[in-house]
Amino acid sequence: MAAKKFGFAVLGLGNMGGVHVHNLMTSARASVQWLVRSKVKEAEQFVTSLGLSARCAAPSDLDLVLDDPSVDAVVVCSPTDVHEDQIKRSLSAGKAVFCEKPITSDKDSTAVCYDLAETSRQPLFCAFHRRFDPSFQQVQCDVRRGTLGALKLIRCSSHDQHYPPITYIRSSGGIVKDSTIHDLDMSLWLSGSRPRRVLCQGQAFDPEVGACGDFDLVVVTVLFDNGVVAVLDNGRQSSQAYDQRLEVMCEKGGYQVSNQPTLLSAALTPDSTCVPPSHSSFATRYEQAYRAEMEHFLDVLQGRAELAVTRHDTLAAMSLADAVTQAARTQQPVDL
Repeated sequence: MAAKKFGFAVLGLGNMGGVHVHNLMTSARASVQWLVRSKVKEAEQFVTSLGLSARCAAPSDLDLVLDDPSVDAVVVCSPTDVHEDQIKRSLSAGKAVFCEKPITSDKDSTAVCYDLAETSRQPLFCAFHRRFDPSFQQVQCDVRRGTLGALKLIRCSSHDQHYPPITYIRSSGGIVKDSTIHDLDMSLWLSGSRPRRVLCQGQAFDPEVGACGDFDLVVVTVLFDNGVVAVLDNGRQSSQAYDQRLEVMCEKGGYQVSNQPTLLSAALTPDSTCVPPSHSSFATRYEQAYRAEMEHFLDVLQGRAELAVTRHDTLAAMSLADAVTQAARTQQPVDL
C-alpha cells in the first residue's frame, strides 16, 4: 500500500516559496495542492512550468484553500506582516503550519500563535534552516558531546552577496530580525545556555538603508551564563560570495565550517591553484538544509518525530533579537 501523501498549500511564492515548492515536489510524502499569491496569473504560469496540478488563489481567497480537505499543512512564506493572520487561520482550520522565520514581528503575538497551535493540537514549525545543515549539525553534536572539551567561543560570519531590493529592506523588520536572527539562533543552539548580556555595533554603508532606520552591517557580542562568548558579524552585501562561516573554539581544539565551493574540483598548475567559486545565494548554499527541514516536518506530521525547533527555541531567539536591536540603537550593552 502506498504511503499517505500530505497535501500542502504554499502561501507566498517569492524566493523561499519557490524553494519549498520544489522540495515538496521531490518528496514522496507530499503533494502540492494550492499556491497562494497576490499575482495569481504568475502563480498559474509557475504551476504550468513545473507540470503541477496545484490550484492557485489570491490571499483574499485563503478561506477557500483552508476549507479544502485535501490540505493537511500550510507553508507560510508570505511577508512577515501577514504571518500572524495566516497562521491563526490555518491552525483554526486544523492545518499544520510550517512558517518561515519570524513567526510574527514580535514575541507576544508569536506566543499567541503557539498557544493556538497547542489548543488546535497542530504543529507550528519555525524554519531555522541552519539547524539542518549537515556541517553545522556535526559541529553542534560534537560540542554537546564535549569531544574537544568545554565550549569557549562561537564566531559566525553571515553576509549576502548582493543587497536585497530597498523595498524588501523597508518591510523586513530590520536586519537583526530578518537576518541576524539566524546567527542568534545558532549561538543559542550551540551554546546550550541562556544569554545574559548583548552588545551590538551597527552601520549603514548604503544611505538608502540608513534612511530606513536600518543597518546593512552589524557586529554582535553575546555573553552566556555558562561563560561562552559568541561574536557574530552579519551584513547585507559581500562582493566575493555568499559568505557563511562558523568557527568554534573549545578547551582542546576547535571546529571550522568554511565557505563551500560550488564544485569540489580544482585546477592546479606549477604557478597557481584555481578553485571554483563559493555559492552566491542561500538557495544553493543551504539546499540540503532546506530539503532536510521539510523532510523533518513531514516526519512530525507522520508522528515519527517531535519538532526540532520548539516554542522555547523560537521565543528565545526573538527575545535575543529584541535585545540586540535595542543594543544597536542605543549603543549600550543590554542585560537579559
